[in-house]
Amino acid sequence: MKFDGQKLEKLEKKLYSREALDVPETDRSEFKSDKKDDFNLKESWQDSQKSNFDELAMKVSKMARNKHSFVKKIFIASILFFLVAAGVAAFVFFGGVNLVSSKNVDIKILGPLAIGGGQEVSLDINVINSNNTDLKAVSLLVEYPEGTRSTTDLSDELHQQKFTLGTIKSGDSCSQNIQAVFFGEKDTTKELKISLEYRVENSSALFYKEKFHELTISSAPIIITPTYPKEVNSGQNFNFNIEIASNSKDKINDFLVSVDYPFGFVFAGSSLSPSYGDNIWRFSNITPGEKKTISIKGSIIGQDNEERVFKINAGTADENDERRIAVHFSDLMESIMVKKPFIGLNVLIDGQRGNLAVRGGRQVLTEVFIVNNLPTRLFDANVKVSLKGEAFDRLSVSPSNNGFFQSLDNTIFWDKRAVSAFSDMAPGSQEKIYFRLEPLPHNKISSGAKPEIEMVITASGERVLESGSVETVSFSETRKMVLATDLTLISKIVRSIGNIENSGPIPPKADVPTTYTAIWGLINTFNQMSNVEVRATLPPYVKWTGVKSPTGEALSFNRVTNEIVWNVGSVLPNTGLGSSQKEVQFQLEFLPSTSQLGTTVSLLGETTVSGFDKVAGQKIEFKINGLDTGFYNDPSFRQNDDKVVQ
Repeated sequence: MKFDGQKLEKLEKKLYSREALDVPETDRSEFKSDKKDDFNLKESWQDSQKSNFDELAMKVSKMARNKHSFVKKIFIASILFFLVAAGVAAFVFFGGVNLVSSKNVDIKILGPLAIGGGQEVSLDINVINSNNTDLKAVSLLVEYPEGTRSTTDLSDELHQQKFTLGTIKSGDSCSQNIQAVFFGEKDTTKELKISLEYRVENSSALFYKEKFHELTISSAPIIITPTYPKEVNSGQNFNFNIEIASNSKDKINDFLVSVDYPFGFVFAGSSLSPSYGDNIWRFSNITPGEKKTISIKGSIIGQDNEERVFKINAGTADENDERRIAVHFSDLMESIMVKKPFIGLNVLIDGQRGNLAVRGGRQVLTEVFIVNNLPTRLFDANVKVSLKGEAFDRLSVSPSNNGFFQSLDNTIFWDKRAVSAFSDMAPGSQEKIYFRLEPLPHNKISSGAKPEIEMVITASGERVLESGSVETVSFSETRKMVLATDLTLISKIVRSIGNIENSGPIPPKADVPTTYTAIWGLINTFNQMSNVEVRATLPPYVKWTGVKSPTGEALSFNRVTNEIVWNVGSVLPNTGLGSSQKEVQFQLEFLPSTSQLGTTVSLLGETTVSGFDKVAGQKIEFKINGLDTGFYNDPSFRQNDDKVVQ
């Protein structure tokens, strides 16, 4: 029999094909044998081959179907398992059967949402345990906003309070009451932070829960009412009055009022002397319903139709800086319209605007600038200065520019004969005149008389109206020279004398501390001084030891500003002259560095002395140089003892 390879190959391809087997019929060949009975052969080779391959294909197909069914069952089983697991998880977490969850702990705050500033507030904090287990070692922390005070002592600021609640059983609750006084500006929001901390049995884990509660300040504890003119002429004096009324049922301590002046404002004085600078007033306390009034006098230099704004701030003083408001009760913005007069007058006394405290027996220069503010020309201008006062010495007057002093009525007069430019001043033009005088010394002023010189400066001239008629225009300013007391600060460094014992090497040695005694002494002449204060800043390498003498003196160290502050208070006349000087001693520790070898080193910065002359009604302020390691006033000092050595 001849073997046909091509047909077999075709058969094999059809066997493994996905299509139905279609085996073509082949030619039969006759089998011949001598012994026909020896073989039991099928009648057709084709039928046998087709039967075997059909059976094999059916088996392969069945196996494939079985395998596909098994994978499908596995996939369906996986999906069912995932759905069951998700359902169990959802039931555990959303059904509340988990052992401990912060979601099952609730904090509720019961109390008002709107409160009056400065009024006592009571709040109940309720902690609810909805877990199926007890909460152990429960503690509650309440953090208060800035400006919160204790109900028992308003000077005690509350920052935070911690309460121990112990155990809160499953399904139970626990309440904690808190009481505080909240201060702040009207319509501001104060936020409390409430934190809960707890444990559960058989667990070392620490659980937390937080909640915030807001309170709105519906009314301020202080009511400020300012009164002032809505329009002022440039350079003209006016009064700005501030009334402060307590709206709190409790006494408020360490109360501050500060006024931020607008650009061009010239402070001329106030009814209550400022505690710091010329714009900060401090009150030890203000009682419920009490009113205080501050009347500020001054002037504004500005252009026509300019708006200038005063900012008034009130609140309690900062513990670390007595000049700064820590908690604001009220902030007001008040505006004044500046109008330019037809004739402008700018008056400078010894180069300063406003009233001035001067020393008796010393020459004072007063300059007057006359400005034509009209849109048209100013004709025949003239200036008159009227002088009066117990400190006025008519023999010391010396006018400039051929000005004439008339002793009969104590006036100085300038017109176009003295200043030719006064005959015709163009719009915007400016002319200057001046005069000198010497206030009488205090010992030449009658006892009980007010030691001051008052001057009224009046400028006038003529302008031509559109109708052709002539109109006279004028403007006046009043200034004062007040005879001030002679307040002097004596400042020195010593080592071996004084009331404080010192230690350390002399000359000072690098990297080894050495202590010194600083002495401040005040001398005052003829007027009583109040609110006297001495301030100086320490460099970073000098330490305040806290040792002082006398121990009862109001000398303190501000660690925030690094300042030493001596609140002297009142200093009587003739202090240090007919009586002993006002004095304080304090110790400084100096730690030299190798970078300072061979040098005299500063121990105390520039020192500022300020106070209020009660007779003159003026603030006195001056500065003196600081102190260094040169203790030259000490008899133990030797040459080069002030220089740092190795």
